[in-house]
Amino acid sequence: MYLKSLQLILRHQLWFLIHERGLPAELETVVQDLWALRILQFESRITSERQEFDSSQAVATSESETDGETNQPGLENRKKKLKDTPNVMDSLVLCYLGIITLRLPVTPGDIYTWTTEGKLTYRRAIKLLPTTMRDRLPAYYHVALDPNSLLSLPRFYSTLIDLEVGFEKEFGILWPPLNTPVLLFRYLKELALPLELYDATIRLGNLLEYDFAIHTEGKTALGIRHVPEAQLIACLVVCVKLYYPFDGERRYPRSISEPAATTFNWRSWCTIIGNAKLKSREGDSQYTVEELTKLKEKDVFSMSGDQMDQYLDFYLSNFLDETHIEANEANDDFRNAMYGMFPVTTGIAPSENRQSDDTGSEKQLETVRAVQGRMRTNQVVADGEEDPGMQRPGQSYMSYKKASNLPEHADVFFEEVARVAGLELHMLVNAVFFTERRVEKWKTARREGKEPVVE
Repeated sequence: MYLKSLQLILRHQLWFLIHERGLPAELETVVQDLWALRILQFESRITSERQEFDSSQAVATSESETDGETNQPGLENRKKKLKDTPNVMDSLVLCYLGIITLRLPVTPGDIYTWTTEGKLTYRRAIKLLPTTMRDRLPAYYHVALDPNSLLSLPRFYSTLIDLEVGFEKEFGILWPPLNTPVLLFRYLKELALPLELYDATIRLGNLLEYDFAIHTEGKTALGIRHVPEAQLIACLVVCVKLYYPFDGERRYPRSISEPAATTFNWRSWCTIIGNAKLKSREGDSQYTVEELTKLKEKDVFSMSGDQMDQYLDFYLSNFLDETHIEANEANDDFRNAMYGMFPVTTGIAPSENRQSDDTGSEKQLETVRAVQGRMRTNQVVADGEEDPGMQRPGQSYMSYKKASNLPEHADVFFEEVARVAGLELHMLVNAVFFTERRVEKWKTARREGKEPVVE
């Protein structure tokens, strides 16, 4: 019953990706094949499903967990089931693995946005199941099907790596590289960055021997630096820091043909990007779903009436089980009286971005024009004409090991890059730092006349 419930959730996720986001129909076939591989290890469990989910056994397990003993068989079985059994995160990652297999230009940032907005099934996924199906599931499986927080990106990548490694070792699956040209162009467009960075990022990836695919052979542990999505965006950020540093110091190119012959106004970039975000809300004072999820108690005092109604609706739809309320409301006079005094169903939904893809693309192009219209050409100084202490592009390059070390404009840029790519800020900072260390090893090998070797 549990696996059938999870498969139903998986079908909801695929429906959104194919019918709402326009991804190709073959995605369903690929993901269903991956799902079949994922549950092969549960074949014996499926055949004995009736016995495993017997209600009397569930009660016995529950009682054994309350006696304070950590070595009870019931508790150990529960821990094993929660550890080994796939959950909603697994189904979401399987969808993303299908996207990778078809090399579609979808990022973990998209997955995070869609799940946050409630369009792609994740948070409170159990509410999609019929009541009769839910009632037959033991309580410990409700937890696996009922995430009540926003998608955790570190946990998403951890699950992604686990499944990629497992499929590769058990079934010999080799995962294809990312669709680098399309993804990179998309990053440049959404971040309003100059097109010169496209070729620079590709060249840096080739220099560091990145093919932007996951590789597990010969590695005892995998981290963020081995994730293709992090490698690609880190190469882009390194090129941005080389061509358009955040320190505000002037650097003089040797010729006008150098990619770094122009100056990037980071103050203007931060202002324009911030204004574009505000404009996308079109003056809407309602909260987004992410803002509603992150509200604190003190925020209640600054809410307007409409915002308070919106928050109550959000709480009702996400944290109360309306099916059980409806089933018992006829016999619950106290609940009916309270609902009559404090109605919370106003029809106000969390703010959503309903603009069409064409409108969104046009607004992105407007942002690109506004940002790049403020770029200026640097003064060219030929070799032999430079003044003492004059800096060339690439000199005084700054590395940031921690997010707290980022200067003001770099912090805004890194936050925006992390949002688009689907990384937390500290994950992006680490990925960029590892890439910079890799570049340093390459440079050291070249200076010593050795064949560059990068791990």
